[in-house]
Order: sequence, then structure tokens, then C-alpha cells
Amino acid sequence: MITKIKKLKNFGIFRDYSGDNIQAFGKFNLIYGWNGSGKSTLSKLFESLEKRKNLQATADANCEFSVILDSEVVITEKTIPQSSTAVRTFNAGFIKENIDWDSSVKSILLVAKEKIDDRKVLEVLKSQQEADLKSVERSNNDASKATAELQKFLTDSAKRTKTSLQIIGTEDNHYINYNRTKLESFIASNSEAVRAPSSILQDDELLALVVAAKPVSKPQISSITSSLDAAKLKDAQSRLQALLKHTATSIVLSRLKENPDIQTWVQTGLAIHNDHKSENCEFCGAMLTLSRLDEINAHFSDEYRHFQSRLVSAEQWLRQQVLDLGDLSQGDQLYEEMQAEYANARDLVVTHVATINGGIAHWQELLQEKIADQFRIDFTVPSIDPAACAGFDAALEQMNKLTVRHNKKTEDFTKETGAIKRKIELHYAAIEVKAFGYFAKIQKRDALSRQASEIQSKANARQREILALEASLSNEVLGAEEFNKHLHIFLGRSDLCLRFNPQMLGYEINRGTEQRHVKDLSEGEKTAIAFVYFITKLSEGDNDLAKLIIVVDDPISSFDSNHLFHAYSYLRHHCTPALQLFVLTHNFNFFKLVRDWLEGNNTNRKNRRPPRPANSFFYTVEASTSNPRKSTLKDAPKSLCSGQLIPDTVLSFSSAFAGASPSLY
Repeated sequence: MITKIKKLKNFGIFRDYSGDNIQAFGKFNLIYGWNGSGKSTLSKLFESLEKRKNLQATADANCEFSVILDSEVVITEKTIPQSSTAVRTFNAGFIKENIDWDSSVKSILLVAKEKIDDRKVLEVLKSQQEADLKSVERSNNDASKATAELQKFLTDSAKRTKTSLQIIGTEDNHYINYNRTKLESFIASNSEAVRAPSSILQDDELLALVVAAKPVSKPQISSITSSLDAAKLKDAQSRLQALLKHTATSIVLSRLKENPDIQTWVQTGLAIHNDHKSENCEFCGAMLTLSRLDEINAHFSDEYRHFQSRLVSAEQWLRQQVLDLGDLSQGDQLYEEMQAEYANARDLVVTHVATINGGIAHWQELLQEKIADQFRIDFTVPSIDPAACAGFDAALEQMNKLTVRHNKKTEDFTKETGAIKRKIELHYAAIEVKAFGYFAKIQKRDALSRQASEIQSKANARQREILALEASLSNEVLGAEEFNKHLHIFLGRSDLCLRFNPQMLGYEINRGTEQRHVKDLSEGEKTAIAFVYFITKLSEGDNDLAKLIIVVDDPISSFDSNHLFHAYSYLRHHCTPALQLFVLTHNFNFFKLVRDWLEGNNTNRKNRRPPRPANSFFYTVEASTSNPRKSTLKDAPKSLCSGQLIPDTVLSFSSAFAGASPSLY
């Protein structure tokens, strides 16, 4: 049974209807409304349920509806193709589809009663079909609920993610307009990464990425080209050690050897005297004897002077090995996320440079001492700290790597910051997905959809079997006989009847004893034929009325009072066994007849022991007068339900009853 029309949006004149606040539908439901109020639109909704197709979509592709069944299954414009609800609708659409007043009426296929065994097989197949279709409906409904839950999660999660992503700036339109569709697409495209625990960042990692994602480009900077050859310094240590242990062969003056300062003074003075060709001592004025000059020259031999030159060259070479990296403050020009790491590497470089240069300076001091006293050989040359050399190389390499990273980011700024933003997006998506159990719910939803699809495939095959069996059991002539019997009772005369025409695969409407095809039917006759045809067709294919939801939209538009009561009696007799009945009418006289029947039904249920709840309910369809007009379905006012306000033009029940014979029905 249908319990509620929960939503109608852009569905004809029902622009934004919600049925949350009206009485739930019962077994019998009577709806009153003026012409143009929206009754036909409501009947189109029921017809859509019958045909499992959104008939309003051709008029408005954006229309939406939501119908709730007593099993809490929800049928929407999206799930209606999978619905198994058995609905039969009498409205203008039914008449147009089944009756061509100028040609023929579609055949009625009634099952012959004598084919007992085949009928039993058909009943089993239909029972299996009904069970499977209900299973499909349940699975599809569960899948729809799961989809709705997933969509709500994606919507809420996208809002939270959008808020979180605002910290990286508002210049990127992708994140300014972040929504459910973008999040769903991101998760689908990065499912493995979203699942990975490593995608969820620590706070410090996230903060670093947020800083790196700032939309401010910086100029490129140069790398540091200085280098250190540790092997070369190691070799220099060995060579220096050998140099300091060496001395030139000469006739040594003990006084000079023992006093390096005097030796240096004399050596310098000798060079001055030679330059000035002095014959006397420039210090004391005494004559320089040849013997004394020979002694001094022997002390400072050519070999001595050559060795002295080697020592000076070595000292000059060491001076060139001193590390000078220049200005290292360019780290402030790097992107903010790199500055701290660059500063750490720079501090290490400065420390290691100080150690290395300190070692070189010590070597220079040893050379100075050797230059001052060539004859001294008690020197030990320490190595330059290997750890400092290795640390210098590593730290300098790190500084240059950061420089390369900086320059690459500047060169491909949009690409680089985009990759960083995606890491941040991945972080938030991974958090949301993990907390919600997104992929598990996706698997469950997909399993339900697959289950429904598999059962639906079996049901489709069975339906073909059912149709084939029904065709073998059906009898068009039997359908015509049943229709004619009811029509003659309804009209109170037998001049109109249907006759099956095999060539047309349908019925001709004939009049009179000569059974000529008639095209000049009155509106009353047309309405009578259409309504009787609908009621007769309810039994087509051996349908069980107790499993049908029947909807009747104004079956009395052209009837006089006599036919009006016939229609009411015919409806009551044939539709009472239905699973559920909806009657829509604009005719107050007809409304009153049906209302009194249903009110009496409620009273009888109330008076039973134990009392039973009412199962008949009353509603009105009302359209606003504003532009654009919109309709709503409401609970009927008590005055309309109880008959307190009855127009004078409505026939009394007794006068209507006088023109008909209810016993015939």
C-alpha cells in the first residue's frame, strides 16, 4: 500500500509539495478538488507508478517525487523503474492509450477457467515473480538509502574540506567552489592513496604544506659553487709533514742555527748588503771581511734559499685553500617552507668551515715557524677533521638541493603549488573517508545493486515466460463477453457491445441488432464504455484484485444522476476487494456518494468488538490563486467529511438510488 506522497517538486502544478503533515493514506482514499486544481496531475503520478516510468519527465526533466509504501520502501523518480508496486489507473491517459473512438478498443485478455493445470503453473510463476520483484525493490531501496547516505556524507565532507582548504588561500577557483562532485571525483581517482594511512599527515607536516601552498611566487637564486677536496687536503697533510721534516744541506753557523731570530736578521741583512754592494756593515760601520761574508754565504747556500722558496710557496698555497663561501644570507629569499631546513644546513656549513679553516690556519702557523727556522724538524702536522669535511660536503649539498627545489617551484609555480594543494586535499579526504567507512559502504551499496540486477534479470526472463503462458491461456472473445455483460448492466440496455476483430487485434464498438460499427457515441456512452472497460481489464491475466492499488480519476464527467449512481455502485462493488483504492473527483454529488459509503465503513469498523481503526480517509486538492499557481494535497475539512456543508444542487441519496438497481452489482 501507498502510505504517503512525501514530495512533489516541479511535478506539474505541484511545484514544491511536502506531504509530511497530512493523514497517511488508508485502504480507501477519497480526494475532492475542482477542475484545474491538480487532480489529473496526481493521477499522472499514479500512472507513472503503474508504468514504472516518470511520465512527467517529458514536460519537466527536473521534476522530482517521493512516494512511501507501508513497507517503508521509498519510490522516487530515480528508482521507479525498479518498483514492483501493482497500480492500475483510470484517467484520461488510460482512455487515450486503450480506446480509439473512431477505430477500435484494445483487447481484454481474460484467462479461461477450464485450463486448471496451466493456471496453477501461472500462479506459481506469478508468486515467484512477486517475491523477486519485492526483493529487487527492497535491494534497490536499500541501495538508494545507501546512496543517499553516501551523497550526504560527500556533501557534508566537501563543506568541511572546503572550510579547511580556505587556509591555503582563496585564489584557486577549484577550492573556492569545492563541492560534493569534486570530492567524489577526487576519491575515485585517488582511491589507493586515500586508503593509505600515510596520507593522513601529522600536524607539523600539514602546517609545512599549508605554508608551501601560499600563492606567492619568488625569484630564482644561485647555487653555491664552492667545493672542498678532502682527498687533496689529506695529500697536503702528508706533503707538508715531509716538508717540515726536511732541511737544506749547508755549512751551518752554530750561532745562527741556535738563534733563528738572529738568523732571519742576518739573512735579511745579507740581502740588503748585496743589493747595495756595501763593503761596510750597515749596522756598525765596520768593514765586512771576505772571510766573514764567505761564512755567512755558506750558511745561506743556494739549496737553503731554494728550500726557503718552497716553504714560502707552500704557505701561499695553503692561503688559497682557506674556504670563503661569501654571503650565505640568501636563505631568506627561499620559500618559507624551505627556510628552516636551509638555515640548519647553513649553520652546519659555517661550523664545518670554521673547523676546516682552523686546521689550515694551524698548518700555516707551522710553516711560518719552519720558514723562521729551516733547521728545526720537530713538527707534527695534524689532519683536517674528516668529519668536518664530510659534514661540510653534506650540508652544502643540502643547501644547493633546497636552492634547486626553490628554483623548480618558481619555474613551475602553478604545477608545484597544485601538487602541494592536492596533498592537503588528500589529507582531509583520507581523514573523512576513514572516519565514515566510505569504501565499506560503497562495497555494500554496490553489492545491493548487483543483487537487485541479478534478481531483476531472472525476473525479466520469468516475465517473458509468464506472458507466453498468459497468451496461451487468454481469450479475447471471453474478454468481450465479460465486458458486454457489465456494460449492459451499467447502461441498463444492450444496444452497445464490443466484438473482437482478429484483423484489427482489438474490438469494434457496435450498435443495434445489425451490429454496425458506431462512431457517433455520446459523451456519456464514451465515459461508460471507458470505465467498464477499465474495471473489466482489472481481471486481465487472472489478476488478483486484492494485490492491486486502484486509482480512479473522475469516472462520471458526463453522467446524468442515474449514471452517476451506477458509476458509484459499480466502483464500490468491483473495487472494494482491492488492496487500496484512490478516488479523485470534482463532482460533489459523486463525492458525497463515495464519502457516505466510506464514512459508513469507518463507523462499522468503530462499532466492531473490539473496535478497529478507520481505514477510509478524505482529502482535498487545492490550487493557489497566485501566479504561478501551485497545488497542494490537504486533509479534507471536517465539514466536508461529515456532510455538514452539502450544496442544494446535490441529489439526495434516495433520489439517486431510485434510478438504479444496486442488486445487479
